[in-house]
Amino acid sequence: MTHVIIAVDGPAASGKGTLAKRVAAHYGLRHLDTGSLYRAVARDTVAHGGDLTDASAAATAASRLDVATLTDPALRSAGLGEAASWRSIPRCGPSSWSINGASPRFPRGR
Repeated sequence: MTHVIIAVDGPAASGKGTLAKRVAAHYGLRHLDTGSLYRAVARDTVAHGGDLTDASAAATAASRLDVATLTDPALRSAGLGEAASWRSIPRCGPSSWSINGASPRFPRGR
């Protein structure tokens, strides 16, 4: 059995979700909205008194996530979008950060 995984990446509000849904429908694949996952983890982290900068609190929220809540329209609020973005920013080191693959230490090539 062959497994197909297609990942669509890009900046916020660039049409990633729309494209991913269309590709999934075209090829008869299942669609996973990772943006909803990030937002739900942020929502649940805060709802349980956790700090968005605490990876352990986010991991706990993720492990307890109720997938039935991923279609909640409240996940599309601006506040949860910002919270999810904060939680998903990869850390490059003790005093640096990265957004969309660009790092203060290793700038993205042109």
